[in-house]
Amino acid sequence: MKEQLFESNRYTVAFAEQRLVGEEWNRVVWDKNHPIQYHRLYYLTSGQAKIHLYDKTVELLPGNVYFIPAFSVLQSEIAGEMNKYYIHFLATSPIFDLYGYLTERRFVQADGMTEMLFQCVTENYAVGTVEAELRVQGAMNLLLSGFFSGMDTDRHVLSKFDAVLRYVDENFRQNVTLAELASQINLSTVYFSNLFKRVFHVSPKQYVLQKRIKEAQRLLLESELSIKEIAYEVGFENENYFSELFAQKVGVSALKFRRRDFPTSRDSIL
Repeated sequence: MKEQLFESNRYTVAFAEQRLVGEEWNRVVWDKNHPIQYHRLYYLTSGQAKIHLYDKTVELLPGNVYFIPAFSVLQSEIAGEMNKYYIHFLATSPIFDLYGYLTERRFVQADGMTEMLFQCVTENYAVGTVEAELRVQGAMNLLLSGFFSGMDTDRHVLSKFDAVLRYVDENFRQNVTLAELASQINLSTVYFSNLFKRVFHVSPKQYVLQKRIKEAQRLLLESELSIKEIAYEVGFENENYFSELFAQKVGVSALKFRRRDFPTSRDSIL
């Protein structure tokens, strides 16, 4: 089987910049002018701030590189000023859809290369030449590699799931069964389920549900479909069940999510 899970990584950088930010960051509302569909990398050279996510608050401090998953940002908070690098990006490999299941990390310690790598991305992402694109792809791989340090899963084991993840991407709106997923890599359902949960820290069923919820988040923000239509679009036959599950997983109702009526009280992590 080809090991495409890592080799096919591709990053599309939407924004990358270094800037000094002050009290105005307290007034940032993550609305259509501050899209939340991108993954984010932050690196501070001075100051500190906080980002409120659905399930926790991440404190941004100098000396670390922070990964903030797509569709997770609620609000920003700052006291004073901070000098930050930031990168907003999309990733084509299924591995990044699974980021939250691969590790609980939200940050890794910066090293002597970190600022140079952020500078490489900020200086090259909008240039448009082959050379600049290769520089961006290489720098992004290096910046993100630290988040997988210490993974106890062998890359050969992880790569076996490439076909499974792609199958889910293409079929999560349907009634995907455990047997269908296990058959993608010729394993028994019991062995497949146990191995999947050991590798990704979530059951196959829960992963499919998370894919549906993530697509529902995108449609709530980017489409005019009703909540009932969105529920059916992402594979739920019962609108009430969808609404209950969405509120449970996201922390707010689908209607409040669409209106961006978000709570801000979260447990903090460093």
